[in-house]
Amino acid sequence: NQSPEYQHLFKEAFGVKPGIAEIARALASYIRSLKSFDSPVDRYLRGEQVRLTPAIQRGFNLFMGKALCATCHFAPTFSGLVPTSFTENESEVIGTPLDPNAKTLQLDPDVGRYDNHRPRDRAEHLLHSFKTPTLRNIALTAPYMHNGAYQTLEEVVDFYNKGGGAGLGLEVPNQTLPFDNLKLSAQEVKDLLRFMEALTDTSGLTSKPYRLPAFPSNHEWNQRVVGGKY
Repeated sequence: NQSPEYQHLFKEAFGVKPGIAEIARALASYIRSLKSFDSPVDRYLRGEQVRLTPAIQRGFNLFMGKALCATCHFAPTFSGLVPTSFTENESEVIGTPLDPNAKTLQLDPDVGRYDNHRPRDRAEHLLHSFKTPTLRNIALTAPYMHNGAYQTLEEVVDFYNKGGGAGLGLEVPNQTLPFDNLKLSAQEVKDLLRFMEALTDTSGLTSKPYRLPAFPSNHEWNQRVVGGKY
């Protein structure tokens, strides 16, 4: 409300000056626009003139089959968002270590969903469970896991290939990830990585305004950086 430009933009969009409800609606509208459904894989599956390399195709088959990725990361969002109503998002217990490079591995102490202050989630089987995120643009979003334990996708695939935390020897009583070795070969790991990289689509996500609305009475606010880097 201290910016005439913001007031004008809100009046134009909502018919009123900016209030809590209008700000929430504006933010929600922006978040809904952050869609990434035009990756090479999407265009191929839609039957458009896109050719996927044999490695990507093999990686897709591994993702949906032997590597068991799709048992948690459901197509088409490749997240824990359950088809077909897309109203429920699953969480999983995978046994992420606190520091994978430590001489003695320890389970990360963060109990995740169990401690989100919702009574129905205060269940033993939800200890150390975390929301299953989308793998779209996964090649661009390092570090990985809820605690940033892994710096590369290769490390993440190796973690799953070994059977998650239980496969590494950690005590994870309710691990939902199969804790036996997936027995992926070096070539299969490469193919799986090529498929995940082909889920990249930044169209509509990387554009930014050339400037932000001004605040005449607060010049310091006018120095904020476009793009969110401070």
